[in-house]
Amino acid sequence: MKVEINNRRVCEVRETNNIIEEGTEESKLPVLRISVTNLEITVEEGKVYHSSFIVESENKIPVKGIVRSTNDKIGLEKTEFDGIRTEIPYYFKGKLATSGNEFEGDFLLITNGGEYNIPYRVVVTPVMADTSIGRICRMEDFVRLYHENRQEAMELFFLPNFSTIFLKDLPEQDAMYHSLMKSRSRNMIVEEFLTAAGWKEPAVLAIEKKQVVLDAGKDKETICITLTADGYTEGTITAEKGQVQISVLKFTSADFEEGRLELTVEKNHSYAMGSDVIRIRTVRQEFEIPVEWWGTLPTVSREREVRSRIKRQKAELMHNYLFFRTGSIGFEDFAEESEHVLDELIHLTKGVQWQMYRIHLLIMEEHPEEAEELLQKIEEEQREGETEPLLENYLLYLKAMLYRTPETISAAVISIRDFYEVSAYKAEALWMLIYLDREYVYNKRLQYDTIRQLFQEGKNSSLLFFEACEILNENPNFMEELGSFEVSIFRWGVRYGYISMALAYQFARLALRMKYYSSAIFFIAKKLYEIEPDERFLQVICSLLIKGNRSGREYHEYFRKAVGANLKIIGLNEFFIRSMDFNSFEIIPHRVLIYFTYSNSLDSTEKAYLYSNVLENKDACDEVFGAYYSKMIPFVEEQLLKGRMNEHLAYLYHYFQKEILEKPANTKAVCDILFYRKIICSNRNMIGVYVSRPETGEEFYYPLSGGFCYAEIPTRRAQLYFVDSNEQRYVSGISYREEPFLSPEQFPKEWIQKNMANKRILLSLSDKIGGDLKAEDMPILQKIAFHEDYQPWIRRQAAEEMLLYYQKHQEKEALAKWLDRIDYSNVTAGFRKTLMDYYMEVGMIENAFFGIELYGCNIMGAVKRLRLASFGVAHSEGEMDETTLYLAYSAFVSKKYNRDTLSYLMTHFEGELEDLLLIWERSRKFALETTALEQRMLRQSMFTGNDADGLFSVFEVYYDQNEGDQVTESYLQYASERERRGILELPESIHGIIGREILAGRIRDRQTMIHFLYYFAPREAWMEKIKDAAVFIIGKFLKEEYYLPVFYAYRQWIALPVEYLERTFLTYYGNRGSNVVLYYQVEGEDVLVRKRHLQEILPGMYVCTMFFYQNDHVNYRLEDGGEVVSDETVIRFDTFESEGDESRFFALNDLSAESCAPEELAQYLIKTYFTDYMMKVL
Repeated sequence: MKVEINNRRVCEVRETNNIIEEGTEESKLPVLRISVTNLEITVEEGKVYHSSFIVESENKIPVKGIVRSTNDKIGLEKTEFDGIRTEIPYYFKGKLATSGNEFEGDFLLITNGGEYNIPYRVVVTPVMADTSIGRICRMEDFVRLYHENRQEAMELFFLPNFSTIFLKDLPEQDAMYHSLMKSRSRNMIVEEFLTAAGWKEPAVLAIEKKQVVLDAGKDKETICITLTADGYTEGTITAEKGQVQISVLKFTSADFEEGRLELTVEKNHSYAMGSDVIRIRTVRQEFEIPVEWWGTLPTVSREREVRSRIKRQKAELMHNYLFFRTGSIGFEDFAEESEHVLDELIHLTKGVQWQMYRIHLLIMEEHPEEAEELLQKIEEEQREGETEPLLENYLLYLKAMLYRTPETISAAVISIRDFYEVSAYKAEALWMLIYLDREYVYNKRLQYDTIRQLFQEGKNSSLLFFEACEILNENPNFMEELGSFEVSIFRWGVRYGYISMALAYQFARLALRMKYYSSAIFFIAKKLYEIEPDERFLQVICSLLIKGNRSGREYHEYFRKAVGANLKIIGLNEFFIRSMDFNSFEIIPHRVLIYFTYSNSLDSTEKAYLYSNVLENKDACDEVFGAYYSKMIPFVEEQLLKGRMNEHLAYLYHYFQKEILEKPANTKAVCDILFYRKIICSNRNMIGVYVSRPETGEEFYYPLSGGFCYAEIPTRRAQLYFVDSNEQRYVSGISYREEPFLSPEQFPKEWIQKNMANKRILLSLSDKIGGDLKAEDMPILQKIAFHEDYQPWIRRQAAEEMLLYYQKHQEKEALAKWLDRIDYSNVTAGFRKTLMDYYMEVGMIENAFFGIELYGCNIMGAVKRLRLASFGVAHSEGEMDETTLYLAYSAFVSKKYNRDTLSYLMTHFEGELEDLLLIWERSRKFALETTALEQRMLRQSMFTGNDADGLFSVFEVYYDQNEGDQVTESYLQYASERERRGILELPESIHGIIGREILAGRIRDRQTMIHFLYYFAPREAWMEKIKDAAVFIIGKFLKEEYYLPVFYAYRQWIALPVEYLERTFLTYYGNRGSNVVLYYQVEGEDVLVRKRHLQEILPGMYVCTMFFYQNDHVNYRLEDGGEVVSDETVIRFDTFESEGDESRFFALNDLSAESCAPEELAQYLIKTYFTDYMMKVL
């Protein structure tokens, strides 16, 4: 490269942004890497979230700084850090956050590596359950899962947190869930809950067939059961008689395929025809399907059927005989019926015994010839084979009865006696002896005693019962007690109507002596009374019932007749009352009423009915009403104090309401029984009922007796859970009804209000919550809202509705009073903002302020946040308080602020410079003292390297008040360095301040001074203003013989030395921190290539000086970091003209010009030589 040095003395100054202080290295700053750029956080409701991010230095220079959060719900566990790698833990204060809340803000990092902003957003979601259909938290989604994957839904349903996830906003269903969980069947628990809560239709059955008929060609039939809705059910299938075979005896919904269950019914082949009833039962449903069949019996069944017919015919034959002997039918009818039966038996069995029966019948019909003929035939058959002993003796008996000769009778008696002794058929043998053996024929007592003895030995026979009954009818005195034998005889005799009146009276006399109740004797007495309504039998009946404590309604007719007959029976009047139908008011006989005016033998239930009956039939009881009335009030009051209740006591309580119930001393007792109701359940599977009170979380059990119970049900929210013998609970689908006794409505309002403190009264009044409230209802809400016995959900509801009422009706004093008692954590999420608004409305700023600490600032509007911030400033007396700072800042961001909050923010807010600038600008408008903030902002800018727009204005204001302090000096040096490095462009006013500081001697940095000169060199308008500073700087440098080409621009104010003007300046614009070398050679010289290092006077600006003559031709090469610089636009040469001062350089320069003569050059050289020589000598 070649350059020619011409005579042009013009200095061209080039502006640049890459300037740093000469002789210093660039400051070592950390290069930050942050593990996150923004945060999207999802937190489940009620949980505290913890996490962290990493701040790391890539160039291993320690990072130092602070970190702040702009949202009060996001906290930091570390707020200051210093190191190469730092973990910053943070957390979300989410215990009071609710689903749907969103919190936005930023983490602000103020570091020596810059300012950084990490925006975050926290979304609070409901607690969710992970399932095959996704994450769910709504009951609608759970029901969908139940239909799609029942097993998974079942497992989820029984997890401990199910109610927390799905029922947190459904307190009554939550109470139902926990009550049903006490059942045993898991499938039934889920089904019951979903149907009772209304989430699905109940699983019920439908039957297509109404009747099953199996004819001769059809052995089986199919019954289809349909499950009308998806769900769980279970049941049983039975046959009433057990005469049909059923393929399914138990079933559950798992047995259904596509909602259908088929069962097969098969007829019983043991019967030629028959019928049965199939019963299909679930807890809530019962179906009856009649079944009929007929057809041909198989061989085995036909044999069984023959045996059965033989048995029936034998029984009919015996009954006919007994009916004849007892006179129930005539002989002709007996003979005719017996003939038919015997014909069929002979046809069925071909047995000889039926032929003997026919002989017996012929004898009775007085047909001796036919009897004898048949007898001889049987005897001939007996000779050919063996005969059973019983039939053999029976044949002798018939022979004796036919011939009536001593020989035949004697032979028969001897044989039968022997048979009696050894045979098991003693009853049959004795019956034959009674009619043949003289020992028995004429001795009735012996007959009776022998029959009685055989009975005790277990040898019974209808024939002997007849004989015994016959004997007793004739001899009643033989019966001396009513033992099992006598009772059996009487039962037989009553059945056949063969009891004489004398024997019946004897029975009555013996029965009255009995000390205990006997159902058999009662049955006999009842039958005798039906035959003959004699008072003696009635007395037996009533006595037995009283002894057996039998007081059912079915017996009342006997007691009523006994009272009407004026029978003297101990306990008759009591049992008359006890056996009455307590659901009606039959008029009680006068005798009974008189008796109970002095008798006290009835229990409380019976007395209650008696008194109710008297009141109901007042006109009919006029004679005794006064006596009863005087006894009623003490009795009713006694029952009230004992807490007893039933239908009749309720009637009495109502009747004596003024006299007893409204008596102040009885208030508590009234409240104890006021809410009882009669629960009547028609489902026979249920054994009891649980009554749940969701308001208090209590549960009470009442057993069902006779299908009903008395249960206390104080509110409409009370839930009934019927329970079966398997401890399975049911909420819906169980048929029942409630019958109230008393109600609060029958009492005056004053009485209710006066007794509101009573637990039961207050509980019943809780029904008003959620309704149309009035002023008179406020005391109810006040008590419930702060009553420890009530569940949190209803306490919250009561408190919120009370506050809403007072605010709506502008009752500020009452609103303030109850606001002061509210617990911040005991309100619903949706009411929190309202609560804060109410605090502000009534001036309870402190309460609202501390509420914000729990709920977060974002719950309030900007205007109210400003008001709370002002309170916080005053309350904290200007000291640091996180809540106050968050309130003030969040209001400020929404353009709401005042002098107090601005002052507070200036003192305590630590954030980005842009935010601080806004605070500063608005504080200046309020004419606030901002010096401390300005100083903090300048220091933060120098610390972080953040050159925010507008910061120069801050500096100028600060400089006007604090000229010459350390902060201004540091900032000016910092700003000048930033500009030299091309990072920042300072306004002219700041450069002017730099000049003033240089002139004052407070800035001594060489690069700052150099940069000052270069900055103003082309700005002629500023020359006059900065003249002193420029002269000062150049003069200082000239003394140091430190020459720069820029000095020439200020030559009008300062005389530049000749030595400066003799120089040629090379200026190169390159990269900072490079090693720049100039290699050059003047043509014509023998000197080798010269080497000069360029000095970096400003970042990227390199300068060196040389001496060249005007006519020198110079060859040069400029290298930057070893690379040749080929771009001539970045290289500049400056030479200057002499301004009058002579020097040898300028003289030689003129002589070397082509216009100069050789003689003039020779004379100059001689003169110069002698001058130099003489100077050396001197």
